[in-house]
Amino acid sequence: MQLPYRGSGKVYFSEKEHKCTLYYDEKQEGIILKINIESERMIGGFLDVPLSFSFLSGELENGFKFTLLDLERVKTENLVSYRTTVYTFSASYILCGIGGDINREQTFKKVNYTLSDIVEWGESSVYSIGDKYELISKKEDVYKSIYSNEDYSITYKVYGSMLPVVEQDLLKECIEIKQCGIITICCNKEEKLEKFNEIFYTLKRLIEIASFKKINVEKVEAYSSEVVYNVGENTIERNIDIYGKDIKENKHEVQPQSHSWKWISLSELIDKNSFEYYFDKHKILAPIIELFLEPFYVNGSSETRVFLNIVQALETYHSRFIANKLDEFKQRVENLIKIYPKTKAKEIKSFLLAKSRTFITLESRIADLLFAEHKIHFDTGEISHKDFPAVIAHSRNYYIHYDESLKEQYRILSEDELEIYNRVLLQILEYYILLEIGFCDSIEMKKKLKDRWGSVSDSLEILRLSKTKHGI
Repeated sequence: MQLPYRGSGKVYFSEKEHKCTLYYDEKQEGIILKINIESERMIGGFLDVPLSFSFLSGELENGFKFTLLDLERVKTENLVSYRTTVYTFSASYILCGIGGDINREQTFKKVNYTLSDIVEWGESSVYSIGDKYELISKKEDVYKSIYSNEDYSITYKVYGSMLPVVEQDLLKECIEIKQCGIITICCNKEEKLEKFNEIFYTLKRLIEIASFKKINVEKVEAYSSEVVYNVGENTIERNIDIYGKDIKENKHEVQPQSHSWKWISLSELIDKNSFEYYFDKHKILAPIIELFLEPFYVNGSSETRVFLNIVQALETYHSRFIANKLDEFKQRVENLIKIYPKTKAKEIKSFLLAKSRTFITLESRIADLLFAEHKIHFDTGEISHKDFPAVIAHSRNYYIHYDESLKEQYRILSEDELEIYNRVLLQILEYYILLEIGFCDSIEMKKKLKDRWGSVSDSLEILRLSKTKHGI
């Protein structure tokens, strides 16, 4: 990674100052610090400097103060002829303008996260169209309260550039009007950046599910009651620019507008009180959502990898939210079949219990999730509901163990078929995630899921007609 040189200076640790050189890029993540330590020995000791630091503060020769967070040693080099050892560290974040000889990590009361291409999802703009079709800047702030508890609050707001206000501004060749969505987190007491990031990235996962895409963080700035400007008798909090991990200039292609009808908008999430439910359950939901989102983060994920991820997420969801022990699951089945006639009840019981004799099998878990207490019908394409759980379970076993004998005994989905049936599994998984965050209208959810993932049966029919027409 080629990072621009920012200058030489000094850093402070172990109650001493040490020479250093700093490299970082504001537009792309990447921060390197080199600490130069002279020694009477020809070779410096590997452990003379810690392998990691939670923070390091310093100052460059040009007067620029900085604090680096979460540093890890990546290289140690001995310059024998200079009797100097260079210890190279990578850092997760740099706090600009905060540093010097300080002995504690900086804390903040508010942090703003500027996101790329999120305004349409937020359904609010800082501009409006006037009666004569002129563009007008709104006088009032555009913001929505998302979530709050006894420790912190989260707000979504929109910031926009100024419209031209004098004639001279209209003579420019290109006039750019830009607006961006900002997530603001305010803590009731000052906290380290790590705390704010924990809250933000928890929220970011929900926004990514709702907007059907990976969200990019363009800019981060923080505020502290300790970092202020003095203007006469008044003090004004100064913004602290933060660069580093997962903060970079937006280089993603803007999604086509036709993609937006698949979104679950911010207003929908607010109406359903989804943020309240989500933050209440996020610890138990976290691994399920991470498995769900991985294809958004890993470019070119194979259909096999997506399949294994989603099946694991479904199994984890069922274990965490529905039943973890066999006795518990059997009791659940008995409760579910009470409302059905004896013959139908026996059929459903056999379907749900599958081969669960000493433990709850994957087939039973998939069957239970597919059954969905008869509140919603999932389209399973050319595979019947009765056979679908077994096909998924056997296919998962095949792709994990790669046992060719399984193909002789059971139906195994081919890699081409996975591309179709992964969508079924994703619909099932998303249904239960939405259920946990306040969506409860089955008819509304069925339409929402079809809009977002399409119809598997329709896709298979189009594929069949295409093959028939062209003699394939």
